[in-house]
Amino acid sequence: MPAGAMVGAMVGVMVGAIVGAVVGALCLSPSPAAAQERSWLIESFHADIRVLENGSLEVTETIRPRFDGSYNGIYRTIPVEYRSNRFRYKLRLSVEAVTDADGNPLRYETKRDGDYLNTKIWVPDAVDAVRTVRLSYGVTNGLRFFAADEGEDGIVEAYDELYWNVTGTEWPVPIETASATVSLPQAVEGVRAHAFTGGYGATGQDAAVDVTGSRVDVRTDGPLGFREGLTIGIGWDAGVVRRPTAIDLASMYLFANWPLFLPFFALAFMYRRWNERGRDPEIGSIEPRYEPPGDLTPAEVGVIIDNRADLRDITATLIDLAVRGHLSIEERGEKDYLFERRDTAGDPLAPHESALLRSVFGGRTTRRLSDLKDRFYKDLPELKSTLLATLIEHGVYTESPAMVRGKYVGLGFLVGIVIFFGGLLVQVQAVLPLAMPAVLAAAVASALVIMIFGLFMPARTKRGTELLRQVKGFEEFLTRVESDRYRRKITGPEMFEKCLPYAMALGVAAQWARAFRDLYREPPDWYHGHALSTFNSHILVSNLNSMSAETHSVMQSAPRSAQSSSFPGGGISGGGGFSGGGFGGGGGGAF
Repeated sequence: MPAGAMVGAMVGVMVGAIVGAVVGALCLSPSPAAAQERSWLIESFHADIRVLENGSLEVTETIRPRFDGSYNGIYRTIPVEYRSNRFRYKLRLSVEAVTDADGNPLRYETKRDGDYLNTKIWVPDAVDAVRTVRLSYGVTNGLRFFAADEGEDGIVEAYDELYWNVTGTEWPVPIETASATVSLPQAVEGVRAHAFTGGYGATGQDAAVDVTGSRVDVRTDGPLGFREGLTIGIGWDAGVVRRPTAIDLASMYLFANWPLFLPFFALAFMYRRWNERGRDPEIGSIEPRYEPPGDLTPAEVGVIIDNRADLRDITATLIDLAVRGHLSIEERGEKDYLFERRDTAGDPLAPHESALLRSVFGGRTTRRLSDLKDRFYKDLPELKSTLLATLIEHGVYTESPAMVRGKYVGLGFLVGIVIFFGGLLVQVQAVLPLAMPAVLAAAVASALVIMIFGLFMPARTKRGTELLRQVKGFEEFLTRVESDRYRRKITGPEMFEKCLPYAMALGVAAQWARAFRDLYREPPDWYHGHALSTFNSHILVSNLNSMSAETHSVMQSAPRSAQSSSFPGGGISGGGGFSGGGFGGGGGGAF
């Protein structure tokens, strides 16, 4: 045979041998599908639940899985975070033991997985066999408590309830038999029970329920299919099982919705800050004073008493300027007044007084109050800031009270925004389980705590506190001037006009007027009205109060276009349960 033909024959023999070997190997080896085919189901699921008098539960689940093929074990997932009215409720559940049918401990590990507690259990020899797993755990807050109520059929007495999802509705395999035994305290009365079967939300009752004294036995009539479960609702008369106190309920609620702790941190922070920076020095004893303290104007007295520059201080300044001869006031028709500027030499004006006259008259000698409508509001911020700046110069404050409040309003708004969007980010990223209503409530409450404390943060200096003590002493005199102790301090009718603007700034003008009803009988030359024919101090103050009220309305009135730029405002045991409801539940799987 030629050499080439010999080589070709040898190559053909070798190729044939290789192909034969590969085909033989394929024929002898099982297919991948056949090698990996396995299945499992739950032959029986039984729960022993013991309700203790202290309100806690002891639960033992006996699960008998049947393995067709090779497995390592099973896992059991039980939800421990629930949403109630969109807030969260945390079930305090702790795994205590995992054993086999003979009580031998099995290896297991637990971990949180979102809203669930996942218990992974290794089962020895889980290969083509039926094994038993006993999972024991305790629950401290798994009961529900209802107060007495008057329903359609009469008064319903207070009762306690166990609403428990025995198997859960999240098993990916059938459960051939499901049952539960519930042991209640011996002394309970009025026991009633219901059972529900099917998928989540189903109201089927394909289960037998037997109540014997304080024991309830429940067993399904047939197997449970894929993602079907057994749920029980058992109620009994209140009075034996200890109910949680209001503090217990509040603590459970707060720990489940932990962002609600944030307002308490804000409260502690702001209280400490107020204690350090927002408190006045000790004021000391208050003694009556019979004249305004120092050279303070009525507006300055009004600010010192309440740390605010408001419209009452401005109208008191207007009346004080009239008393001192800088202007006159005349009634003109209903709810309108004419202001007329007068020249007064030798009586210097404070900066806020000069600013007020400029705002009212604007270079003219007369001005109707109605002419200031929808105009004067532009000057209000400057008037108030000028008044506060004067008090800072006098050493009453180190910083404007309005600025201090504004800072804390801004801080509160910023903190609220950070909490809300921070919680939103945490929820989106699934870093921690959060209920957004709790986050929103925490954001709003924290912001409000900071803002409300901010109202009280402006503090007076030592000199400011001394002036406050004097102002309070003067206020006591103005308020109690009708008493025999203070009446003799009245020097004459002229004292009424001198102190009237201060009484209006302090809000005690009515008391001041009553003391002068029989002394001040002649109308002043700076106020001209239509109802002064039977003049006395009370009538004058009444007219001035009406004028002040109308002035307040005019001074803060603004056209619609200006108003629109502001920040917008704005505003079961009775048979009513279902399968999958209540605490417990979940499901599991095999691995």
